[in-house]
Amino acid sequence: MKISRIIVGLLLLASLCAWAHHSRPYPDLAEMLAHPEQYAGKRVAVFIETRVAEQTEDGFILTQRGHRLRVHTGIKDVPLNEFVAVAGIFQPPDRLHADSVHQAKGRRWKIAVSVIPVLLLVFLLPMALRFDRQTRAFTLRQKPHA
Repeated sequence: MKISRIIVGLLLLASLCAWAHHSRPYPDLAEMLAHPEQYAGKRVAVFIETRVAEQTEDGFILTQRGHRLRVHTGIKDVPLNEFVAVAGIFQPPDRLHADSVHQAKGRRWKIAVSVIPVLLLVFLLPMALRFDRQTRAFTLRQKPHA
């Protein structure tokens, strides 16, 4: 298999990931707060980049990209600034009665570890490949003979 096919495959995979992130089949907080009547009384899930901002007597305040949502739940032991996934019934203008709260334990560690292979590819692929302008293809670099 040619190296250029591998690189095209990696680019297609990256494009698919970007498309999935931007198509968002689930609403985010900004969308729910901008159109509360559309989500009133409906079950929603909020889980992309959501953190606990502060504790309240009946739950906590959830933030996502600067937007805040009051979450009513019986769970009291969620640490501040922790990533969480919350599902429940949305009540306008800015409340969620949660029936499910999942704490993303170790999320920061997982993100840090997942960056290592990407960095290896970024630094090692240019060392192993060269771009041939005439054929418009990547080829393996030839090792000098000793």
